[in-house]
Amino acid sequence: MIGTIGKKSVNVNSFFMEERMQILRCLLVFLLTICSASCTAYQKAGKSSYRVAIVQFDTIPEKNEHNTKQIERLSREAAAKGAEIILFHESAVTDLVSDIDKYSELVPEGPACRRIEAVAKELKVYIGFGISEKTEDKFYYITHVFVGPKGYFYKYRKTWIWKSSDDRGYRNEWARYDVGDGPELFNVGGLRATCFICADGDAPRCIERARLLKPDIVFYPSNHGGESYYPQYTPRAAEIGVPTLIANRTGKSWYADCKGGCAVISGTGEILAKTTTHEEEILIYDLAIKK
Repeated sequence: MIGTIGKKSVNVNSFFMEERMQILRCLLVFLLTICSASCTAYQKAGKSSYRVAIVQFDTIPEKNEHNTKQIERLSREAAAKGAEIILFHESAVTDLVSDIDKYSELVPEGPACRRIEAVAKELKVYIGFGISEKTEDKFYYITHVFVGPKGYFYKYRKTWIWKSSDDRGYRNEWARYDVGDGPELFNVGGLRATCFICADGDAPRCIERARLLKPDIVFYPSNHGGESYYPQYTPRAAEIGVPTLIANRTGKSWYADCKGGCAVISGTGEILAKTTTHEEEILIYDLAIKK
């Protein structure tokens, strides 16, 4: 069929055929995009092993910039070893502090969070690290921050905070900090995760709440002196019934002599891997996850 537009002849059938082909090409591109996204989601959902890194190092109290640089350096080392998920100890950026307003930072707007967030994006890894957090309206929390390939995505605030009869090393958290809301679920690279911090793990209600969430993995950062408390950690992991990552610092936290003791504990309470020194160390482990 031939039509005329002005002085130009147009093959109408050819015109409509081209239109149909263009629509089909657009539809094909759309379907390929959907299939690609579905395959990626399926691969993540079906992933059964994750290379994790648990890092122990000496946080210097109240030296936020220095400690943030150490977290960046150690994250790069862990990523170079293939780590996908990297965990640091409680209050890794700040340690416990003498002036809570001066040394605490906003989350995620503060300088430490933004710098570590940029590292996670660059390395395409997930990083969990501790910090003394403040809010614009003067609330203060012991917080664990999680950042990943797409940036900041979650923070957990310590809930069952430590109460001390004295304030040596600024460890009477009861007098200094506000409390969070307890364990909840969040997603890390396709894993159902939950987190609690140090003294949280002493509260039976905390462990019960974590168990009821039915996570795939538990993050359990601490900041305590002496050796790691493996005889306490293992039954908690067994009660929740899923792999638990333990992180603790080394070096001096004011008066406290901290000796690390990072570990990967199975859902039956077996120690699968642990650090071997009291010095700076990166524990790497390929963790199988049953979903």
